[in-house]
Amino acid sequence: MKIRVLFLVFIIITAAGAAFAQSKTVTNDDLSKYKQERVKAEAELRNNYAKLGFSSPEERAQRDAQSVKDTVELSAMLRNERLERERIDAQNAANAQYSAALLRAVQQQNTVEYSSQSYFGGYYNGWWRPRPIGRVGYQQPGYFAGGQFWPTGPATKPRPLFKVTRH
Repeated sequence: MKIRVLFLVFIIITAAGAAFAQSKTVTNDDLSKYKQERVKAEAELRNNYAKLGFSSPEERAQRDAQSVKDTVELSAMLRNERLERERIDAQNAANAQYSAALLRAVQQQNTVEYSSQSYFGGYYNGWWRPRPIGRVGYQQPGYFAGGQFWPTGPATKPRPLFKVTRH
């Protein structure tokens, strides 16, 4: 019984909320009253521009056109200045790269590479120390092909790690 009463109360509240939520329909007659008031106020404002201290619509249109023209000219001038700055920055970067490459090339030309005196013999602490011819050092066996050195391995033949003796 209580559930039926609560259900009916819920249905009534829901129906009342839905009816209350319905919006009022607006017609053209309702809007025409506001339109007439607006048109009347605009006409009064046009007639009283000078009295209210405003400039006329023609003067405002001229001022707006001049403002648009000035804005377009300023925008073009700023764009040209930005493009000129970017061009100068790019030119400076290219000049810096060129001068760095030129400096590296000049430094490479001015360097003199000396071979090691200990390899060919020569003076060591003011004394002549000839290098013995027989002790040249180990040279890896191999060959050059295609601009690359291909090692062929040591001259000794490979042997097994452990040798098993049989009895």
